[in-house]
Amino acid sequence: MYIAKQSEIKRRRVEAGLNRKDLSLRAGLPGNAVSRIEGGKGSQTHPLRARAIAQALNCKVEDIFIEAKGV
Repeated sequence: MYIAKQSEIKRRRVEAGLNRKDLSLRAGLPGNAVSRIEGGKGSQTHPLRARAIAQALNCKVEDIFIEAKGV
């Protein structure tokens, strides 16, 4: 599982000219997924979602998430 670097996700999303819903859709996730992750409404993110968001933002998972150890 991963913990989001919320401000870094937002910075990269805004830099890419995307709103939260656009990024969710680009990553192939439900429309509110990025909103929940970026807004801190989920304490941890599944690795598949983390990878999808990173790919949509053209970065590495480690750039925008921290691996939750021991989970």
